[in-house]
Formats: sequence, structure tokens, C-alpha cells
Amino acid sequence: MEEVLKTAREVAAKGRVSLRAAKQAINLGLNVDLASGCSIEVDAFALALASPDAKEGTAAFLEKRKAVFKGSLKD
Repeated sequence: MEEVLKTAREVAAKGRVSLRAAKQAINLGLNVDLASGCSIEVDAFALALASPDAKEGTAAFLEKRKAVFKGSLKD
């Protein structure tokens, strides 16, 4: 249980937009063919990449600091 909680905390610390997109892609792609699954994944990636969280994550990495994700699609 301790390891599960540790993993849950790590996941919860990530950007909400990217986590939401990943969860939606998993749910939508569960029972589809490969081409449809790839299309769902491309859409999820584009959504996450368009968010301010993507810019924050990149900036934090380059500045060697912890990212502060806002979890929004708007600035």
C-alpha cells in the first residue's frame, strides 16, 4: 500500500491536462484498431502540447527547477 500511495502522489504531481488527455486516450482507445488508436493518441498529444502546462514543464526542465502546473488550457 505504501508503494501504491507513493506512485499515486507522483502521478498526481504531473500536469492535469496531460493526465486527463492520457486517461481519455486510454479509455477511448481500449477497443479500437491500431489506426484509430494512433489517431486518438495524436489528438491527446496535441491537446497536452497546446496547454500552458507544456510550456511550464519545458521551462522548468531547462531552468532545472520543479514545474508548477496550473492544469488549465488557458493562460
